[in-house]
Amino acid sequence: MKKMTIKTFVLSFLTMFTLLFLAACSSSPKKAYFQLIDQKTKQDSRITLEYKGDDLLNNETSNVFYYEPIGLTKDTAKEQIGGYMKTLENIKGLTNKIEYKDDHLTQKMTMDFSKADISELKSKQLIQTDGDQKANYISYKETVKSLEASGYKEVKDGKFEELK
Repeated sequence: MKKMTIKTFVLSFLTMFTLLFLAACSSSPKKAYFQLIDQKTKQDSRITLEYKGDDLLNNETSNVFYYEPIGLTKDTAKEQIGGYMKTLENIKGLTNKIEYKDDHLTQKMTMDFSKADISELKSKQLIQTDGDQKANYISYKETVKSLEASGYKEVKDGKFEELK
């Protein structure tokens, strides 16, 4: 009788441990990578999405734009982009940094949807939702559809194409 109880206890413990382990593994966030690159105009946009299920947690975007192929100079780029950059200041959950180099600019923008006010992001046209619906989360699946419709391609394992 005692032998059966120990065996039952051990099997129960192993079963519980396995279930907890599987639950922990399945609940960790995943990442997906997307890129829109144009070698002719020397523009490169890279997006890393962190998600759990259909819930988008973070969106990190890195952009590189060379001035000359799109008819800008460093000064005209600063003028044209400067006003827009001011509209992105002090938005909860958003970090945005731009650097103007001699021949190109780099931008890095991160949206942390756990901290952000989705209504504010929508009003600043940083995200889109269907109609006038109030969104309580950002859909990973819908975001992927939107990116692909805009010409972005999924990149496996974060192995992005480089500008030449």
